[in-house]
Amino acid sequence: MRTEITDRTYRVYTYQSVDRVPDIEFGYWPQTIRRWLKEGLPAEFASERGKMFSAALDRFLGFDEGNQARVGLRTSLHPPFEEAVIERRGNATLMRDASGIVALRYTSEVDESSIPHFVEFPVKTPADWREVRKRLRPDDPWRGPDAASVAAARAKLPTGMVVVGLTGFYGHLRNLMGMENLSLAFYEYPAMVREMADWWAENLARQIEALPADLPVDFVTWWEDMASKNGPLVSPKTFREFLQPGYRRVMGAARKRGCAVSHVDCDGNPHDIVANWLEEGVNVMFPLEVAAGVDPYAWRKEFGRELRLRGGIGKAPLVEGGRAIDRELDRIKPLLEQGGYIPHLDHLVPPDIPYKHYRQYLDKKRKLIGK
Repeated sequence: MRTEITDRTYRVYTYQSVDRVPDIEFGYWPQTIRRWLKEGLPAEFASERGKMFSAALDRFLGFDEGNQARVGLRTSLHPPFEEAVIERRGNATLMRDASGIVALRYTSEVDESSIPHFVEFPVKTPADWREVRKRLRPDDPWRGPDAASVAAARAKLPTGMVVVGLTGFYGHLRNLMGMENLSLAFYEYPAMVREMADWWAENLARQIEALPADLPVDFVTWWEDMASKNGPLVSPKTFREFLQPGYRRVMGAARKRGCAVSHVDCDGNPHDIVANWLEEGVNVMFPLEVAAGVDPYAWRKEFGRELRLRGGIGKAPLVEGGRAIDRELDRIKPLLEQGGYIPHLDHLVPPDIPYKHYRQYLDKKRKLIGK
């Protein structure tokens, strides 16, 4: 833990003194921005209406930027697959992307869908994996930390937080196989799944180890959507056998660089595998989806202060507005007082939340956190 870091997120999660928790949120559905443009959002943000994460809109709404720098690693397939349009279908295009996935992708202006319809993935069998792994060699000279981001991070020292963002092990394997194929592969091709996870671990860990000796790694973020409202998509036992060794390898490399905080972005209700993550130093759970049955108070009681929390504010009260927002903020206030918690909506802002209600929510939340 570095005490000289001024970033509020780091200080909250390491239980150091801080003037207040950071004022942050987690993006927007593209349809939401289109609705808000009709309800008072300035027309200058029309160019942002196809984005889920808009830095320009974040700045306009006044969110904190923090004192941090993200170091980029080269983790994609190399060489990439050749992108190709297979068929155009009205407002959607069937195409193969650089990762080898064939999907029906809708234009950003279509309200009916903001999520691609996946058709085919590059890995189905061990024979497919033997071909794809040529594009994921950990010893590929092309891999390594991005020099420009390393320089930017070094310039932030000593008070800035150095962040490395990674795709998790389930997420990476699912990107290669799809959820259904991966679910079967744990049983039909266990040796292949272990090797796929091992290769990913080496890709990530070796690049962390290749960072300049004077550059710390303070915070590791993982994208790992592997749960629904009914629980995680693998059991704790399967996680421990196939995925956890990779987390141990990568987090071990990060902790040697001083990493004290690591958050995992997992939608749904991943309660049953929280303990697995905590064992490897992944100690912040996010976004704590209320509608999926996540109870952050119960999690804190079960796992203690070692578990840090982010998100956890339900979206439904913002649809109603007024006193419903007050009640929701009153609900999370005691958790805020415990520390190690950063409150915000439990996912992207959906299009059923009016612009007026969202601004009400921000005003009330900022009063609560003392901004």
